[in-house]
Amino acid sequence: MIGCVGTGMATEGAVGSGWLMGRTTQGESGFLAWRDRALTQVQDPPRVDREAWRGTDLQPLLNTPFRLAQRKDLEALRVGLTTELLPELPCHVALVNGHILDHGELPPGVTLGDWQDLSPIEREGLGRGLPTDSLTALNQATLPGITVVRVVGNPIAPLHLMHQSQGVDHPVLACPRWVVVVAPGTHVTLVEEYVSTGTGWTNGVTEIYLGQGSHLEHYLVQRESLQSCHLLRLAVHQAQDSHYTLRSVSVGAGWSRCEPLIYQEGTGAFTQLRGLSLVGGRQHTDMHSVITHDHPQGTSRQLHKCVVANQGQAVFQGMVRVAAIAQLTDAGQLNQNLLLSKQARVDTRPQLAIQADNVKCTHGATVSDLDPEALFYLQSRGVDRVAARLLLVTGFTQELLREIPFPTLRHRCQVWLEKLTECPEVTR
Repeated sequence: MIGCVGTGMATEGAVGSGWLMGRTTQGESGFLAWRDRALTQVQDPPRVDREAWRGTDLQPLLNTPFRLAQRKDLEALRVGLTTELLPELPCHVALVNGHILDHGELPPGVTLGDWQDLSPIEREGLGRGLPTDSLTALNQATLPGITVVRVVGNPIAPLHLMHQSQGVDHPVLACPRWVVVVAPGTHVTLVEEYVSTGTGWTNGVTEIYLGQGSHLEHYLVQRESLQSCHLLRLAVHQAQDSHYTLRSVSVGAGWSRCEPLIYQEGTGAFTQLRGLSLVGGRQHTDMHSVITHDHPQGTSRQLHKCVVANQGQAVFQGMVRVAAIAQLTDAGQLNQNLLLSKQARVDTRPQLAIQADNVKCTHGATVSDLDPEALFYLQSRGVDRVAARLLLVTGFTQELLREIPFPTLRHRCQVWLEKLTECPEVTR
């Protein structure tokens, strides 16, 4: 069901045509024609699937007069870019407000391109599997270019893709679009990171195509400013016997939503999603995933944990779809939530939609507070309350954090965790 969501208090000029002002007219004619095809779908107010957006309001997007980021603002942002890069990831591609600003030396087997480096078949397939709503159309209609990353062989170093959103003197709208093509038999590690300062909205799309027998370890980090909004749609297409692992950490943005959309398009594909959302203050974060098993003998595992403090709100909606042809599917899904405050809130909806009859599929969810007996025990042994909370929350999250192999990133996660446990315990 497609309908308007959160449109009751939209600011005049903040939506629809206002978002389209200042679109670049530079680029190859085929790219501009493809981009313009989406213009008619950018509606005012935006129209999205009501059921898919249950629990998350679009109001923060509608009430802020975002303006499309311009290339002329880029040079003013170059100075702060280097402080955001991870020292252990020298092979990087950095986008600022959707535009390529910088990239380091790429490892052998990795090439960087744009629209002109896509084949006609690849161009025709762009957007396949993404929601056909106004927000996807807005990305297509306003993006300044497509950043294409091709990987062949087994690069010796991970690749760091970073997007920085920042307004110079006004709230900016940035629409980055990554296309990652992994050749058959290739093994690669990818770190995708989103940062920002000031007020802005990142409306991003990432499309990943995994060739037969390829392996991708994908780390996704969202740490935008608390004045920002963040929406990322991640479409992953897996060929036969491919392996895809996504490890995500969401800690920033006042309003955020991540949509991993995984399509197993060949026999024997393996998918693993492991995510952590850290939510405090008045933040709202939404993890909305769909794993589609469309061929036999596919495997998927999903574990998503949320730690919610103060007056934060977290939403988890995970769907596992198993087509009638996808016999011998093995799928497991679990959402675990820890509330650190009486006013913290979580809305969890793990779901299965199974048409095949010879499968093994499980799903579940848990919501709990910190164990008062465990807190009392630690305090009785001389541990102050803040340190005791941190110990218990660290125990809850360590299963996921210890899987991050990059020391700087892992340290940042620990710092965010400490700040979260220091939030006041709001009572009713």
